Amino acid sequence: QKPGLRLRKKDVSAPYLVDISVHEGRVDVMGEENLPSLVTTTVERWYLGDGVRRIPVREGRVRGVLFLPPGEGPFAGVIDMFGYTGGLAEYRAVLLASRGFAALALAYFAYDDLPKDQNGLELEYFEEATDWLLGLSNVQSHGIGILATSKGGEIALSMAAHMNKVSAVAVLGCYTAVTFAPLPHKDTVFPCVGFNFDRVRVTKEGFLDIRNAWDDTSKEPGLKACVQVEKAECPIMFVAGEEDMSVKAVFYAKQAIARMKAHGKTNYTLLQYPGAGHLIEPPYTPHCGLYYNRAFDRCFLAGGEPKSHAVAQEDSWNKILGFLRTHVDKNCTQSRL
Repeated sequence: QKPGLRLRKKDVSAPYLVDISVHEGRVDVMGEENLPSLVTTTVERWYLGDGVRRIPVREGRVRGVLFLPPGEGPFAGVIDMFGYTGGLAEYRAVLLASRGFAALALAYFAYDDLPKDQNGLELEYFEEATDWLLGLSNVQSHGIGILATSKGGEIALSMAAHMNKVSAVAVLGCYTAVTFAPLPHKDTVFPCVGFNFDRVRVTKEGFLDIRNAWDDTSKEPGLKACVQVEKAECPIMFVAGEEDMSVKAVFYAKQAIARMKAHGKTNYTLLQYPGAGHLIEPPYTPHCGLYYNRAFDRCFLAGGEPKSHAVAQEDSWNKILGFLRTHVDKNCTQSRL
C-alpha cells in the first residue's frame, strides 16, 4: 500500500468485515496465499449503533454531520474535530452517538465551501457551530463537550478559553498555542507561533518530522501565541503520547497545565502514555506511525510503538467517555454525584 494511508472508516453506515481463520500449526498468514484453514468466519464491526441517526449539516456557515442516539433526548451535545488533514471524519462522532451523545462531526477547512486551508479560520465559526448544536430541542442547552485531535485540540482549547458555552474539553496530541495562521476572534487576532522550515527533519524516505520546527513557546515571541487556558472555567483533559513524533504533546500539555496552576486553576487532567504516538484513536484502530498531510503534500511521522499505542487507545477512550458523561451529561447519575 501507499505510505501514509490510515484505516479510517469513511462510510459509517456499513460495517468492517473481518475474516477470522484458524489454521493448523504456526503459519505466516501474510506471506502465503490460499492457506488451508480448519474453520473460517466473518465478523462485522459496526460504528453505527442501532437506531442512531445520521443528519448532514449545512446551517449558516456550519458544515458537518450530526449523529443522534435513538430516542427523544435531550442528549448531551459534543463537537468532534480532527486536525491538519482537513475534510470531514465521521467515525469518532458516530461512536459517541452510539454511546448516548448528540455528536457533531465538525469540518472546518478543506471541505465543501469552507476555507481551503487554515488561513481562513476564525473562532466565530466554532461559536456558530456551538450555538446551532445547543439550539436543538433534543440537545441539552447548558453547554457542549468537545473532543478534538491535533489542530482541532488547539481550537477546542481556544473555545474553552473564550466561550462560556463549553462544559468540558478533551484534547489528544495537540498544541497549546495557535499554529500555522493567526486566529481572529471578534475584535482580537490571536497571533500564531513561528514555524521555521529549516528546522524540519526529513528522513531518507522523505517523511517529515516537524516537532522542532516551531518557535519556543516558553519565551517571547512564541509565548504570545499560547492559548490562554487559564481563562477556561470548564474541566480540560489532555491526552498525550510520549512517543508522539508530530507534536511535542507531553511538553505542550504540561506547559498549559503550568499556566493554569500559576493562575490557581485545578480544572485539568493529564493522561500521559509511554510508547504512544500522535494518532490516539478509539480502541482497536490499527496503530499508524505515518500519515499523509494534505497541507504539506507529504507524509508526517506520527510515532508510537504498536502494543503500547493500543493500550493507550483503549485506556484513554474509556476515560474520555467517563469524563464527558460526568461533565457534560446532566442526565447522567454519575454527573450528579
